[in-house]
Amino acid sequence: MPDRYADAVRRRRAELRAHHLMLTGGHRAEIRAACAQVRVALAADVARTVAELARQARGYVDCPDRAVRHRLPALLAAAADEARADLRARIAALVLPALRRIAAQRGVLGALVSLPGGAPGRPGGLPGPEPLPGLGRVLAASGSGGFWRLAVLPAATIPVLGLPVGLGLVLLVFVLVARQRWVAAERARLHRWSADAVAEVHGGLDTELGLALLDLEQRAGVLLDAAVAARRTEIEAELQALAPARRTAAADALD
Repeated sequence: MPDRYADAVRRRRAELRAHHLMLTGGHRAEIRAACAQVRVALAADVARTVAELARQARGYVDCPDRAVRHRLPALLAAAADEARADLRARIAALVLPALRRIAAQRGVLGALVSLPGGAPGRPGGLPGPEPLPGLGRVLAASGSGGFWRLAVLPAATIPVLGLPVGLGLVLLVFVLVARQRWVAAERARLHRWSADAVAEVHGGLDTELGLALLDLEQRAGVLLDAAVAARRTEIEAELQALAPARRTAAADALD
């Protein structure tokens, strides 16, 4: 007649040995692999986010409304802060389930309860664009482009239109051309600044991604080290407790 108790003991010991095999330290490598996979996935997201920021910045710089161009630094800084917050949320959404799965496979899911806290994000903020030089310097820089020749060209109409009308026309053309050169200089300044700012945002997001994943990897490793060691001790104690019971059951079967 089969000994059901002895069979149950053998099955339990087999389960414990299999579980004990899962607690031999491989969780560190699995954590590292999970974080590496998330880094690859989110690096592509960061690149797409930065490309969209650059596209939007170019649109603001090319906008004919000066008030819109003037708001570009604040808008880009706000967009960068939003991108950082979104990145932190995406990191948590992707890496935490993977880490919890690793813990659950080892029966220590509760060890990661404190994990989502994490290190605070890097402070945001972007340096503003350099101030635009005075109108005189802008116009002086435009001299080689024929600005002055274009501005005084209407003076040739003075003998025909008369002095007041001719001078008025000269002044009007001067103002229009000066404004066009000023706007061009402002746009060139914003183009340079936005390119540098977007590059800085890209570097900041990449750095934050790496630091956040490194922080999660280290904290998860420490938490699972302790939990796995405690669980392994529990299993070893249970295996020892089952050993006499197994011998007793075997002896009873022989009797």
